[in-house]
Amino acid sequence: MAFIKKASISKRIKNKIRKIKICIGYILRNSSTQYKSVYFLSTSELKEKSVRHLIYYFHSLGYNCYLDYSFRKCLKLKVNGIHALSLQYVFPARKKMFDFSVIATRNKQALDSFGSDALKIHIHYLETKEGMLDISNVDETDFYYPIGLHPDLASFSIESEVLKNAFNADRKIGVFFAGAIASKQDGITKTYSSDSIKEKYNINNRHEIFSTIKEKLPAGCIYLPDSLEIFLNDMEAGLLKNKIVLIDRNVFSIPPEKYFDILLNSNFYIHMAGVGTPFCHNQIESMLAGCIPLTQFARFFVPPFAHESDSLIFNTLDELVFLLNNIVSGKYISHLDSMRKEIIDYYKNYYSVESFNNKLSYLFKNKIKHTNFFTWPL
Repeated sequence: MAFIKKASISKRIKNKIRKIKICIGYILRNSSTQYKSVYFLSTSELKEKSVRHLIYYFHSLGYNCYLDYSFRKCLKLKVNGIHALSLQYVFPARKKMFDFSVIATRNKQALDSFGSDALKIHIHYLETKEGMLDISNVDETDFYYPIGLHPDLASFSIESEVLKNAFNADRKIGVFFAGAIASKQDGITKTYSSDSIKEKYNINNRHEIFSTIKEKLPAGCIYLPDSLEIFLNDMEAGLLKNKIVLIDRNVFSIPPEKYFDILLNSNFYIHMAGVGTPFCHNQIESMLAGCIPLTQFARFFVPPFAHESDSLIFNTLDELVFLLNNIVSGKYISHLDSMRKEIIDYYKNYYSVESFNNKLSYLFKNKIKHTNFFTWPL
């Protein structure tokens, strides 16, 4: 026990030293250009992952990104914030030196009082105490990105490469899901089995969906692999074309270098809620790879998905079972190519770097100085 405790203390010290080094590197980092710059005004509400989400889009378009974090504030950041500071295109904001192209913050009062001719982006969180923010007034001048690619996968080069292969029709998996489903200890991951998801958003949590599939679908349709090696061998052998493949991250994880190859081999992807939120990174990543969504919350996307056009939509668990039976029996085989094209076009039009650039260009061209960015607080 003493050895374990000592190792734990040593790890914490190393992480603290690494954090301090990253913070110092960020504070000392200088920008060589004033061209195409976005300034993130920090507020107590601004969550680090949301910042990384926007940083990804702007950096992909050639912007330098500036954060208003002092050294003391940096030391208080958690993992996602520290990762943002480590990026070489993120700089400490020095207001007197730069005429920023874009200013973004959740603090509308601070935004309105900022005496600049820059495009001002007001960040809104989609989560409220009651549930989902009213999104009926989101219009063509607003950015609606409830969630994006996982920050570790958010790369314009990765997006471009996956999109090039997304129309692949020769896929080896019928229906796919990968993520945390159940813990090894008690069979349930509490964060993914909370009743609050149903109460706030009227959708089922992961545990309910997973249990329903296991209990109500024929056992021969369901594939629950015990290891990555077995799974990949069976996929390559063509044994999973009519299977519902469920991979629990607590059993084994998919290496990042294999992840998109697997998505590019999957026809459908089940959208399961995240931790306290309907949204999860894998929903967007699967759309990028041309996986057709099986979703219970099409209404939370803007524009909403259309049943049997770009997705399959269910409202109840019985409807999910009905749709899965139809998929494994081959009902949608003749529709796969058209549905895949629709969901790839949907990603391109509303979630891609290109779509973000098109919206930004529209705002600049029409001299629109105020807009909104809707996202989830992660």
